[in-house]
Amino acid sequence: MAALELLATPLVLFLASLAFALLLYLWGGVLAPRRRPGGAKEEMYTGGERPPKQPVRPSYQFYHVALFFTLLHLAAIVLATSTGGVAWVALAYLGTIAVALAALTWR
Repeated sequence: MAALELLATPLVLFLASLAFALLLYLWGGVLAPRRRPGGAKEEMYTGGERPPKQPVRPSYQFYHVALFFTLLHLAAIVLATSTGGVAWVALAYLGTIAVALAALTWR
């Protein structure tokens, strides 16, 4: 019975899954056709036309959206996992989140 319990431990199951994934990866490599580089296969699809050369300008507005999203989800996790006597810590954290979000959206 001890050997069966050892097989059900998370580490053994993880290593077995990792070995299975490696075997699946190697088998896929055997099945895949051989790569032949060159030509239009390595260029991006543009309907047969060359893409225009233009500088890439990153938009830093997305950073604010991503940070807002992260802060709200962290606040939801803290609220969902806070129970009992640590509820005041969750409320203090939410106050901090509220200040951070206000600073983030301030114009």
